Amino acid sequence: LDDTNKDESTPKLPGAGAATLSCGLLGESEEETTVLGTKGRIKICTPGHCPTKIVASIKASGRGNGADRVFEYPVPEDTKDITNAGGYFYPNSAGLAYEAAAVARCIASGKTEAPQYTLSETLTNMMVVDEMRSQLGVKPLP
Repeated sequence: LDDTNKDESTPKLPGAGAATLSCGLLGESEEETTVLGTKGRIKICTPGHCPTKIVASIKASGRGNGADRVFEYPVPEDTKDITNAGGYFYPNSAGLAYEAAAVARCIASGKTEAPQYTLSETLTNMMVVDEMRSQLGVKPLP
């Protein structure tokens, strides 16, 4: 790698981290996210837009030793109206009901942002995405 990161397609993240990203519009990707750390890894299972399962793998001494902790978050059952209308196009989309409920609670209480995900956090994440695109040489559409 050089300082311009032109010889590598892996974005450099703050804190000396790295990311390997894969995206496509014409094929069906795996839709999984794995975060590696010094004490183990976290896998956010498919489908990525609304996962219901997270696996935390905690390292122990010796290669291949450790333990997995599985966390499951079921989505609400489809209502009769949703089923009669043909269901969802994307799997687990019923899980977006949690997000819609959070927005409704914020609106009802006069809030302009959700405490779980503030405007500041949104802007920070967008800056990270912009930096990744910049490092990858992705230009915005005109």
